[in-house]
Amino acid sequence: MSTGKPSWRRALPGFAVSAVVLVVVFAVSDPRALWHALRGVPLWVPVSAGALLALSLGLRALSWQVLLGQRVAWADAFWALSAGYLVNNIIPFRAGEAARALLAAPKARVSFWHALSTVMVERLLDVVLLAGMLVGSLPWVLDVPWARQAAWGFGGAAAGMLVVLAVVARARFRLAAALTAWQQRHARFSWGQRLLHWALAFLDGLEALTSPVSLAAVAFLLAASWGVQIVAYGLTLRALVPRASYLWAAFALGSVGMGVAVPSAPGGLGVVEGVMVFVLGALGIDASTALAYALAMHGVYYIVTGLLGVAGIQVLGMTLQSLIVQTLQKGKAHGEA
Repeated sequence: MSTGKPSWRRALPGFAVSAVVLVVVFAVSDPRALWHALRGVPLWVPVSAGALLALSLGLRALSWQVLLGQRVAWADAFWALSAGYLVNNIIPFRAGEAARALLAAPKARVSFWHALSTVMVERLLDVVLLAGMLVGSLPWVLDVPWARQAAWGFGGAAAGMLVVLAVVARARFRLAAALTAWQQRHARFSWGQRLLHWALAFLDGLEALTSPVSLAAVAFLLAASWGVQIVAYGLTLRALVPRASYLWAAFALGSVGMGVAVPSAPGGLGVVEGVMVFVLGALGIDASTALAYALAMHGVYYIVTGLLGVAGIQVLGMTLQSLIVQTLQKGKAHGEA
């Protein structure tokens, strides 16, 4: 991520993907059916979903607090996290991850790179949990013969990943020394220094995971955060499709979580809607209802993260403009490292 025109040129493919997907999903939907579905959702449903999403962020802030070694108060972690989500909704390339690290670092009295490394670790665990959510719900939402074996297999792989993280955390100093020595022997490779920088930052973020209790706490809190989101998404889905189960919501949410890896406009605009329409279509839900569901939940997400993000920036004594500028400067400095 860097400042200036080249950065925004690199963002153009993502905006193009979002635009194309939005055109397609609206083209396959009936505008009247879409509006009718949206109007049929009782007001208490999106309000409840919004409250649950806020609770999910609170649990995630607790998890991040553990990753930061309890060096930061929960409130500071929560507001920094919320501000990061707001920035993610405005700037591409998930710049909000750097923004939240920028806000949390002085509160935790650690370097920006240490704070960012904990976010990297959190995101790695998120990928494991989201993939588990997707594969684990598969046997109950789609009738495919290999689904149960895949679910059990992935469960074992996820447990193995946690064990690997714990081992790597304990050996991080030796690994850091070995990586540094390797880079020095291969200094002729221009990409070596940047790769070493990322690797050392990631190892730095594993500090809290040297304790099995901390590792279990982080995994549990992140799983609980996603569980609360499943309830929020399931509540809204059942308001539109009474026959739907919460497992359908878990399957859709897991699919969206993996799908947003595709380049898109900030906040996953378009990609979220496209994945939802495709996945729910596989479950027998018509495109108009699926799009109404995606728009409703994406709208709730934008409102909750927007309001909490604005509040967080003010509480932490920043302005949105200064936060964005500093985040871009950090990204440029890292890109040139």
